[in-house]
Amino acid sequence: MAKKSLNFYLVKTVRFSGWVLFFVVMLYLTTGYAQCGKLGFGKLMSAQTAKVIHKSFDLPLVVLFLVHSLIGIYQALRRWGWIRKRATD
Repeated sequence: MAKKSLNFYLVKTVRFSGWVLFFVVMLYLTTGYAQCGKLGFGKLMSAQTAKVIHKSFDLPLVVLFLVHSLIGIYQALRRWGWIRKRATD
């Protein structure tokens, strides 16, 4: 079995974190609108429930954003030649 490069795992991490980030942001927006009662989202759940869910996703949202964006920025800088590729890649 061929050894996978670091780039393989970085690409997989960016793709996975992107999908998870998408769903977390959708949930975050939904609960935010439900708290305010705007756009009919107040009918989905009570404002108190929405507030609890909304606040519990603060840290996961920040962590997912940092993982997704920092790896993506690193890969872009490598692609543009600002960071040299490692000799083992």
